[in-house]
Amino acid sequence: MRRISAHIGVTNFMVINKDGLPLYCSSELSKSKESQIKHIYELVIAARRMIRDVDPTDDLMFLRTGTGQSELLISPDKDFTVVVVQNVNPSKNSSNESL
Repeated sequence: MRRISAHIGVTNFMVINKDGLPLYCSSELSKSKESQIKHIYELVIAARRMIRDVDPTDDLMFLRTGTGQSELLISPDKDFTVVVVQNVNPSKNSSNESL
């Protein structure tokens, strides 16, 4: 976890369990952060459902989505989901800042 969080541009690192509850968050867990985690979890469920609708033998392995300011790098697994938030235009001073 430290190695991922240490990359330039990474602002947050989260681990979500299979029920959508946060197991780890590199920044302070606030109500807005809990809401973000809930929405990310719902996005993963919807994306996984869409992949399986196209091919029932396939599964979602990695999802990358972004806004003008940041990208979400999402890696779902059977028991947990890893989420990395990173700045689109990282600077050397932006590592480990809150989203």
